Amino acid sequence: MDLQFLFQEPIKEIHELTPGYENHASDVWLVKTDKQEVVVRSSRMVEEPNNDFWWGCKKLFGIDPRRVYDLENVNNILNNITLIPVPKIINKGKVFSREFVVVEKLNGEVVQSFIGQPSTVLQSLGEGLARIHVHKEDYVGTPSGNFKVKLEDFNQHLIDTMTELVSRFYFNQEQIESKLGEIHNLIDDLASPEYSSFVLVDMDPTQFLSNEKVITGLVDTEAYVIAPRELDFIGLEYVLDEKSAKEFKAGYEKVMEIPDLTKCRKPYRYLYRLLSVQGKVDLNVWLNHKILF
Repeated sequence: MDLQFLFQEPIKEIHELTPGYENHASDVWLVKTDKQEVVVRSSRMVEEPNNDFWWGCKKLFGIDPRRVYDLENVNNILNNITLIPVPKIINKGKVFSREFVVVEKLNGEVVQSFIGQPSTVLQSLGEGLARIHVHKEDYVGTPSGNFKVKLEDFNQHLIDTMTELVSRFYFNQEQIESKLGEIHNLIDDLASPEYSSFVLVDMDPTQFLSNEKVITGLVDTEAYVIAPRELDFIGLEYVLDEKSAKEFKAGYEKVMEIPDLTKCRKPYRYLYRLLSVQGKVDLNVWLNHKILF
């Protein structure tokens, strides 16, 4: 890929960075010039989002991975509210309507797993996410606010989106289809969210950097949305174990209390399975995963 149009000085080296899993939505390169070492990001997606994750995220929250310029607003806000460094946008550019952003290269190594990490790393993660959750909004949608669902309308919007996800992506999967009615009833009994905040829908250790002492970067922010903070804990239960969750909780509760997930856990877990947040896991295994919060 010729990225020279984004730089005034000649590019010396380009290395493609891969997240370590297939079907990722972004192209990411490490670019070196005589003056700087930076990261360039762009979306691989050209057409309308058409897989379960990105179609669902666009329908439910309004985000579109092709709009990488939106990362500037997201990253700037996150930088102002959390202790976890988030890369600043240095430059932007387009080729044939495809958006590219040049961002800071942060220090640290990609976190491959939260399990087994030092307590200081996990507590810094907890405190960092809590500081993000202190930021409150009164809608569900995009961080820019160009797509908004009122909090009192969110539960019905969630039911409608789940119904469409099932009919579009799971129409011949009886196990998932047959659970939909029960989930609808559970959502009907949920109170509307009191407030919303920044939520990372694809919560995963590989979105973060660490120096083995603390979290040194939150680098993949393309799936940040405005939503109930409970969703972050639903995602975290699948990437932590009891020991790491305890350390995370210690950090988080320096800032605020963990929310009560009792009533929302099952419907929100069902949503995350429809979005294949951690892949095509058997539904019963997914819904019966260990409770950590």
